[in-house]
Amino acid sequence: WQVFQFYDPDESGHLSKDEFAEAVKACTMLETNIEVPPLEQAWKDAGGPAKGYVNFRQFASWTKDCLALEYPLGLDASSVSRPCRFRLKDGAQCSCAAFMPSPGSDLCECGHKPSMHRSDFAQRTMTQFLEDSRDSDTKHWVPGQEGLIKITDEELLSKLQGLLTATHKPAPDNWTRDRGCSLHGVNGCAASCASRNRQPVPSGYVLMSAYRNQNADLWQKYSLCRTAIAEECARPCKEVIHEVRDVTTSRRDLETDLDPSVNEWYLFHGSSASRCKSICSTNFRLAMAGTGATWKDPGKDSGTPLYGYGIYMAERITKADEYSGTLEPEEAQSTPVLQMPEGSESEVFTVLLCRIIGGRTNVVTTNEIEVDKLREDVFQGPYNSVFGDRETTLGKPYREVVIYDKDQCYP
Repeated sequence: WQVFQFYDPDESGHLSKDEFAEAVKACTMLETNIEVPPLEQAWKDAGGPAKGYVNFRQFASWTKDCLALEYPLGLDASSVSRPCRFRLKDGAQCSCAAFMPSPGSDLCECGHKPSMHRSDFAQRTMTQFLEDSRDSDTKHWVPGQEGLIKITDEELLSKLQGLLTATHKPAPDNWTRDRGCSLHGVNGCAASCASRNRQPVPSGYVLMSAYRNQNADLWQKYSLCRTAIAEECARPCKEVIHEVRDVTTSRRDLETDLDPSVNEWYLFHGSSASRCKSICSTNFRLAMAGTGATWKDPGKDSGTPLYGYGIYMAERITKADEYSGTLEPEEAQSTPVLQMPEGSESEVFTVLLCRIIGGRTNVVTTNEIEVDKLREDVFQGPYNSVFGDRETTLGKPYREVVIYDKDQCYP
């Protein structure tokens, strides 16, 4: 983590190709007997070409898998003590039990830097971290099973129904053009026609069934990303003040606790059943942004989302429902098959409820949106996400959250 931070001077949480190259050189200085592939191959192996950047999770995974380095990650948690790790001349460890800032100095009262104070949590290797995150955060999973597991716990199902009820936005102000026109459907006419002939908005939502996504690989990526962003949020930032923000789903207890200090939220994402299943398997594909129900100009296969190409999440089911698809009969589905709920006489729709890490979120309240600048402020600046608040100033129906790194989402 210290190597990653050093070559990420703008504290963006991402390394460009040039920054990655310098970080790799630093690794070779730490270990002189390792073989490093050519930069282009290393960049490709780390996943850099996909977005032009790599996050800490990708960098740590690459050093472990490609360089066989198992150094302590260096990621800390805010709730643990940080004893001093400095070694004295005789080899003994400094006796300081926790970092206590010295007046007028960045050093601890023991005379050593903050970076010398690391908890046992921070001393874990990548392998230990992944094992710990799997054991501590997935206790509610059905043992020995992977994939989509149908939920039968009545208490949890009741909580999920309560979430749908609490996040529904009633009429009159709950329609947007992405819901479409009652005459021509979604993207079948001009925006003015859709506004005159609005597709009706549901008056409520009934949970028919629910599945838990037990995907250890995606969970470990998410867990490491969350810990890295927590470390970022805990550090002072000259450019922005980190603020904890509430969403409609805040303080809703489901199976595990969220971390409000890093703006970890439950948020909705509506899509077809086949896409929902694909997302649960491999996470989101940013290349698909704008190809769903997003408003498109006539003749276009994709539209330009309001805050640029990213992963869009809704705090209200009524907004996510605009993009939901109907569940096909079981015989028409690809595996895994989602069972058609018994007794369902009307169409059944699908939606994802995801865990999202907002971190330092860039709140946008106006229509003056510089799409490229928003993305740049995440990949090269201090932010981790965009919080599109179109309610407070513009008087629009909904707020949305946009992330540009899929590891910030666990579907």
